[in-house]
Amino acid sequence: MGLRKKILAMTTVMVVLLSATVYADWGDYDMTYIPYYSTYDYTVTEGESMYVVLCDVSVSLRYYPSMDADVITQVPLGERVTFLSDVGNGYLYVNYNGIDGYILSYYLDYYEPQTYAGNYGWIVNVDYSASLRSLPSTDSYAYLQIPAGAIVTNIADVNDEFYQVTYNGITGYVLKYLVYIG
Repeated sequence: MGLRKKILAMTTVMVVLLSATVYADWGDYDMTYIPYYSTYDYTVTEGESMYVVLCDVSVSLRYYPSMDADVITQVPLGERVTFLSDVGNGYLYVNYNGIDGYILSYYLDYYEPQTYAGNYGWIVNVDYSASLRSLPSTDSYAYLQIPAGAIVTNIADVNDEFYQVTYNGITGYVLKYLVYIG
């Protein structure tokens, strides 16, 4: 791909991502979230693998892209699905073990879940707080700040730089050097 086409493609992606915050109607409240299937530097394409994340046990694979749609089956935490398309209302159309259906994009990530590192740890090496991020990247959206000394739980090793952790019921990613596992 020529330099001109690369610049045009990157500019188009940036305009789309910077101009669109995604809203999904999840029951009685609206929740703003940053989709895990599309970031400033990567977008999942048809046929690629995604993994179930941010749930306790499983997520619902539905017949239609709606909370009111009947459930086909449950897809367990950490399971792989194949991305088919984004239907534009907070749901992704996916294939799970030969069955096509819809899952809320909030529960899907293109990073494969990694091994378990520990049950709890503390935020260290910061003056005030550490960022809990939406993706294991320093360029990703920071949901909130975790105060220095705060306890994080359900620590999982994601890559060389980040742990996936839970703080006050919210799961995200924190730089490894900011977490002490006791």
